[in-house]
Amino acid sequence: MLGAMNSNRMYIIIKRQRFSFENIRYFQSDSNNGVNPSNKNPNEKNKWKSIIGKKGLQELAHKIANSVIKENKVPTVEIINKILSYCNIKVTDKELINLLNLPKYIINTKVSKEMIKEIKDLLEMQSSKKQVPGIYIFTHSKTGSKYVGSSSQLAIRLHNYISKKDRPEGKLRPLLYKEGINNFTLEVIPIKGNWEYRAELVLEQYYLLNPIFNLNKVKVVNNPCGSNAKSLYMYNRDKSILYYYSTQQKDFIQNLNIHFETLKKHLNNGTYYLGKYSFSRELINGSNISDITLLDLALKLQEERIKYNKNKPIKSDSKTILLRSVNDPQDVKLFYGFKQCVRFLKENKGLPSTKETLLKYIVNGKPYHGYICKFV
Repeated sequence: MLGAMNSNRMYIIIKRQRFSFENIRYFQSDSNNGVNPSNKNPNEKNKWKSIIGKKGLQELAHKIANSVIKENKVPTVEIINKILSYCNIKVTDKELINLLNLPKYIINTKVSKEMIKEIKDLLEMQSSKKQVPGIYIFTHSKTGSKYVGSSSQLAIRLHNYISKKDRPEGKLRPLLYKEGINNFTLEVIPIKGNWEYRAELVLEQYYLLNPIFNLNKVKVVNNPCGSNAKSLYMYNRDKSILYYYSTQQKDFIQNLNIHFETLKKHLNNGTYYLGKYSFSRELINGSNISDITLLDLALKLQEERIKYNKNKPIKSDSKTILLRSVNDPQDVKLFYGFKQCVRFLKENKGLPSTKETLLKYIVNGKPYHGYICKFV
């Protein structure tokens, strides 16, 4: 989701599942939507027409949202449920009222230290094991332009704005990075307690349907196939096999560790990545969809990068690290270097991890806080 996606973390959290067009849209989400595609369904491969936005729920969601904004309608539960049907979220009148009545907190953006302290007091530390979800609203002080976003890890998201971690994309970040966060007011709505659905997405979607939020380019949360999304496909050389697809270019950067400039070069020049793979904005009819998992594809590319760049020195920091849960072998995390792995352990697990500690556990093969660590 634009403005509501997690920060650009170079790691993959994957429950092993076969790669198919039915689960493509969930690769870039931090939510667990419970997708269990059946390989026994003979019509499985024919579902791509509705999934990639030629028709279907995602395209319908954007049409509904644009219509509501154009006609300046007050969002109802029925409208929100229709829009969010693509991610299986359904809310009742009572639940929506409860969300709309949650308290708002004004964060001091004028003094950096005070801002960080207020966020910590309200949402706990960004390294806390349990993160508070919620929404945030930036308002430009001079123009009154507004932006709404949501996150399941609200403290981390806000710290990323403060430290300018994310790329200056969209309408908000370039303006915020240029003028400074002190030229904006910030409202935060934490969503605490046990909700049976991603409540922050429902609340964000309600606000997105208000035309005053003119710094949001996309009016549907998560943006699985937004009006400004550009489909990108990775094939073999003759485009007879489709390995990976996404409506978000950054998924190739984050999930497959393909550098932005490298991706851009091969896409524009029609050349082959690692001498074996081609990129295209077009879906090629007749291409066979590879059943390789996203994790296995990432590992395959990493191995091929090492072979392809065998004449270039590879430092230890560039090694790929795999963490596998001791209790859940299907819970696999892949990182491209010590820095990214240590950051994950600190920010997501609250562990005082260092490169030296991690390396020790990789060498001795012992579990590190529930994970087996190894180079791949």
